[in-house]
Amino acid sequence: MSWILDEEVLAVLAAILVVSAVFAVAYTINYGRVVEPFSELGILGSKGKIGDYPREVLVGRPFPLNVYVGNHEGRAMFYKILVKHIPGSNVTPPIPVDPILEVRVILQHNSSRIIPIWITLYEPMVRSRLIFEMWVFNESIGGFAYKGIWNQLWLNVSSIPFVESPKPVEGVILSRYIEDRLVEGYRSVRRAEESGGDIAVMVGLLNEALKLAEMGDEVEADRMIDRILSMEPEISRIGLERSRMRMIYSIVACIAVASAIVFGFLYVKDRVWLWWVKLHRDWRMVCVEEGSKLEGLDKVIRDRVRRSDGCMLGEILSNLVVSYKPSMIAKTVYKLNRIGCLKLIDPDPPRSFLSFTFSRYNLGSITASTLMILCIVSIYTSNLSQVAAISRIMLGSIFVLFIPGYSLIEALYPRSRDLSPLERLALSVGLSLAIVPLVGLILNYTPWGIRLDPTIISLSILSATLLSISSYRKFRILGLEYKGEAGSLNHSR
Repeated sequence: MSWILDEEVLAVLAAILVVSAVFAVAYTINYGRVVEPFSELGILGSKGKIGDYPREVLVGRPFPLNVYVGNHEGRAMFYKILVKHIPGSNVTPPIPVDPILEVRVILQHNSSRIIPIWITLYEPMVRSRLIFEMWVFNESIGGFAYKGIWNQLWLNVSSIPFVESPKPVEGVILSRYIEDRLVEGYRSVRRAEESGGDIAVMVGLLNEALKLAEMGDEVEADRMIDRILSMEPEISRIGLERSRMRMIYSIVACIAVASAIVFGFLYVKDRVWLWWVKLHRDWRMVCVEEGSKLEGLDKVIRDRVRRSDGCMLGEILSNLVVSYKPSMIAKTVYKLNRIGCLKLIDPDPPRSFLSFTFSRYNLGSITASTLMILCIVSIYTSNLSQVAAISRIMLGSIFVLFIPGYSLIEALYPRSRDLSPLERLALSVGLSLAIVPLVGLILNYTPWGIRLDPTIISLSILSATLLSISSYRKFRILGLEYKGEAGSLNHSR
């Protein structure tokens, strides 16, 4: 992991941190504002995945599908999906025919729902279209309006009769009274949301009321809507208070992050090098390339090591600290070791794979594993506090955009000299962007699908496996190196 200390890598990381800080400030200023709002409508097969769609169905036989609805509009939305069956044609929705099914759902911003449905077709038809139209409640007109989003399936409906008691379906036609009451509950949710309140409970209750109404229990649905209306004043009050505090916390956090970046690169950077020197103080240094042309401090250190025939890093530091800063000496030794002019030899290397796993040699795998654990913890505790939510974004970005690729690179190129530090950083990010979609594609064809838990488990197992392989390969390489050095020493004797 010492390649991160390379000056080029530190410069790139500094630029990334600065850009991240700018985005954090912009996010704080524009909190709750969506630049490009959009909604999602998808049709999934009977197992809740893309594909496995029916092509041939029988008249009167119910068949299952799943409707996916996603909300990224920046506010809570009341969706109505109208399912229509028409002959094959090039007619573009909205189509002026009565729907065979209505599916309703209320979603918060940045949330989605997969809704299972059963569809029964009673009219035989060759190459017919099953149209799914998205309608949303428009508060300005007080009714539902076509969103301009639709999807379709092509089907052949066989005329062979099939007698079976139809299965219950979701999305029945509701009475005008309960439809108006649901709209009243939705308006209450929107008022609480505009005040900055946490509307998760209200949205959950409203969807429960919708489900009860579709099952025919309009009395209980009406009572639940009354409960939603009674919750609005308190949730709105708490939301206004939290909005003010969130703005203050976010501004303070941005200032703290910016200060930490400046402090880190003005002070902590040198302290890291001093820490690196302490870790390697008793390590012996030997010259590897005698013919290298060096100047300045590089040449001074190389010449001293050559004359002393393998002195310790601590001795070099003690001799040169009068003329040079300790951090500068450490960086120079690190650079000479990186380019192969000098070699650092551990007087007490780990003898077993277990001791190697938890040693300084395996610091990269230890750090990556720790970040993975912290990311998983932050994901499942992000609803507890604002700090946990921010941590989820930061750690989640590292978990998705860096660790998978880093694990693969470390497994493929375990020697530090195989790649330059900047190449390792760039390949780690680039391969992560390739690995994560590939894992998602594979998950889509499994029973678990592309969901949060399977995705986290899959990426964690993949990264942990690659990190274990890289640790073992590094241990083998370390053992071979020290065996070679021991053989050379015995031969010289």
